[in-house]
Amino acid sequence: MKKNKVSFAFVLPAFVIYTALLVIPIVMALGISFFKWNGFNEMTFVGVKNYVSLFHDARLGNAVINTVIIAGTVIVTVNILGLLLAMLVNRPSKGNNFFRTIFFIPFVLSAVALSFVWKSILSYNGVLNGLLEAVGLGELVGNWLGKRNSALACIIIIEIWRTLGYHMMLYLAALQTIPEELYEACTMDGGNRWDKFRNVTLPLIVPGMSVSLLMSIINELRIYDVVKIMTDGGPGYATETIVYNIVAQGFSSNIVGYSSAIAVVLFLVIGTLSIVVVTQMGKREVEV
Repeated sequence: MKKNKVSFAFVLPAFVIYTALLVIPIVMALGISFFKWNGFNEMTFVGVKNYVSLFHDARLGNAVINTVIIAGTVIVTVNILGLLLAMLVNRPSKGNNFFRTIFFIPFVLSAVALSFVWKSILSYNGVLNGLLEAVGLGELVGNWLGKRNSALACIIIIEIWRTLGYHMMLYLAALQTIPEELYEACTMDGGNRWDKFRNVTLPLIVPGMSVSLLMSIINELRIYDVVKIMTDGGPGYATETIVYNIVAQGFSSNIVGYSSAIAVVLFLVIGTLSIVVVTQMGKREVEV
């Protein structure tokens, strides 16, 4: 009994913080989503009207398309490159430790600070265009953050660069759980490098792959800070993402009920995708 009380005492602070910062806001957002409210005046119950409006909102549709483009590209790229880099730096050595650190540093730094740095580099009067002009390549100078396609490309590249090291570390941790004896057995059976990867590495890194996929899906579907600082959703609404749209609708346009409905739908989508990933990847796990 005493042991249970001690355990509960250790868990209680985390439970209180988790409830206050996550559970309660989710429940409040769900409740507010059924009302018309500007955040200040009296709330008016409108039922599912906010949810119906989601399907007729062209601005939100544009944000969904942008989010899918960014998330899809980043998720695929960081998982493929993350695995390849993890395999390259898997062996312990001073050189590999250096490269691990170099790739991981962007992830531990503030995304906000990094975004400001990249904005100063990619803006029209920024460092990149200045360097191009200085070396006689003025014809390559571009308004990188002022056009939809180039702005989206810049956001994608920066997000890949920022998160790649994190996913490399996840795959590296998974690779280091594979017994060396399995590779030796595959070699004795006449297996080449591709056979080792297909029959040993790939099946045994499924738990790490599940975590990497799950985290990349969650992080990229709720991308906001990089977009806010780099382009502020512009030009126009060209680079708005779903979370940017939620914030803009709720705090700039004061349509709190409608923005809450968007947030609830996004929460359900992320939750559903997470369950699918965990379930499907769990079926592919192999015990050593």
